[in-house]
Amino acid sequence: MADQKLINEVGKYIDKYYEPAKDDIKIDKEMLSIFDQITRFRKKRTEQKVLREEAQYTNSKPEEIPEEFDISTMQKTKIKKGMSSTISVNRNIDNLMNQLEETFSQRLLRMIDERGMTDSEAYTKAYVDRRHFSKIRKDVNYVPNKKTVLAFTIALELSLDEAKDLLGSAGFALSRSSKTDIIVAYFLQNKIYDMFEINDVLDAYGQPVFG
Repeated sequence: MADQKLINEVGKYIDKYYEPAKDDIKIDKEMLSIFDQITRFRKKRTEQKVLREEAQYTNSKPEEIPEEFDISTMQKTKIKKGMSSTISVNRNIDNLMNQLEETFSQRLLRMIDERGMTDSEAYTKAYVDRRHFSKIRKDVNYVPNKKTVLAFTIALELSLDEAKDLLGSAGFALSRSSKTDIIVAYFLQNKIYDMFEINDVLDAYGQPVFG
């Protein structure tokens, strides 16, 4: 049974964030701003590539590439043609774009690998059976239910931001209108990943448990 003090703390967290009539927030202003920056950056890269190709074709060397926006530092930097930092920036953007385009299956498997976990360790900790996980692994476009995604956010010990990303890859978001979501968010925010303890608190608030 969960500690009463913990139950009370979670209760305060629910009281602070729970809004029954509020819809899920699909994307916040900060992320939308980043998306816009990436879109502009990609457009500028395409334009610069065309200019370089035209310059090479006419055997004329451009003096300098225009300023680029380094998404990894959120600072403007002036990058000259041929500098190694240009390669680094391009790789960072390419990696970010690839991650934005990941399906749930791709993102989950990548996160498991990054944490040095085996598949069996991940799905066992998430209370997901082997056959269910096999479907996720074999089908790159597999669409899970929200409860399964939440279970993996705990099993992989994700930060709150990482959990939002994983949920987003499956078409979900943490909702203020769901006590289950708020309870899970509390534990993720406080880096508590004990599934038994989480289930006790979910049960104490009349919410379905994992497993």
